[in-house]
Amino acid sequence: MARTIFQFRRLVPSMLLLIFLMLARSGVVAQSSSKTEWQQQRLFTSLDEALKTPTEVYRLKLKIKADSLPEEVFQLTNLQQLIVSRSRLCMLNYRIGELTHLQYLDVSANQLVRLPDELCNLVELKELIINRNHIEALPENIGNLLSLTYIDAWDNPLYELPPSIADLRYTLLELDLRQVELRDEELEAMERLLPATRIQYTSTCDCHSNRK
Repeated sequence: MARTIFQFRRLVPSMLLLIFLMLARSGVVAQSSSKTEWQQQRLFTSLDEALKTPTEVYRLKLKIKADSLPEEVFQLTNLQQLIVSRSRLCMLNYRIGELTHLQYLDVSANQLVRLPDELCNLVELKELIINRNHIEALPENIGNLLSLTYIDAWDNPLYELPPSIADLRYTLLELDLRQVELRDEELEAMERLLPATRIQYTSTCDCHSNRK
């Protein structure tokens, strides 16, 4: 009996490890399936068409000739993917924070100079695409976005990160800062905040003479 108990105790750690790995694998599969599921939904490219069934719209891609998003977009309360790239956006509406199911936001190649604080209400957001804008700073509370795994911010004058981004040090997998004139000390400061994040950059430089 004593030998049996001893053998059982030796097996317990292995059994627990196996259960943990099975649960972890199930979690990854579930997450992947969830993303695949919404990616298979219809991609609307007409706002008028989307507004016919607003609660059934999960994906929207717009080309607009305006400096901000149309107010009608915020009727699409179940939206999970929003793409408004290569448009003329000068501002991202504060109401963006109402689209609380957003997982993917692409506002690349616009004229944005800042992102609203309300962006930090998007707690399900996984990918933030803001490249080719004029953004100088991320929102102070970006650390609230604990689901965020990827930020594409290349070709923005983004030389510092807000301290709260350190809250994403275990979840943010990649930060793309290529074509940003980073100084050595700026890159080092970012790496201290995000030690496990892959920070992509073109090169560091002595940019004192080139930058304002």
